[in-house]
Amino acid sequence: MYCFVVAYPNVPGAKFDFTYYCEEHIPLLTRLIGENLVKVEVRKGLAAADGAVAPFICMANIWVLSVEELRSTLDLNGDEISADIPNYTNLAPLLQVDEVLQTT
Repeated sequence: MYCFVVAYPNVPGAKFDFTYYCEEHIPLLTRLIGENLVKVEVRKGLAAADGAVAPFICMANIWVLSVEELRSTLDLNGDEISADIPNYTNLAPLLQVDEVLQTT
């Protein structure tokens, strides 16, 4: 299994509409990813471990079965996905694909 991590840095002037993200953008991704999708987690950053400001305002983990299928989906639908970003944030997301080695 693989996890597509989408992280939005918590920088001065950052805005993020969690309602839109959860109710509109995530369902868009869910529809586009289709049967390759295992689950989605959306998290709101509250604080760093030492109590300082959270380094990320939002992180999403999108769990998928196939990296190749995910890349194909992003290649085919990247313009649609990117066009929706200004509807919920003024941030550029950081993207990473991880191989999940263990879950408990």
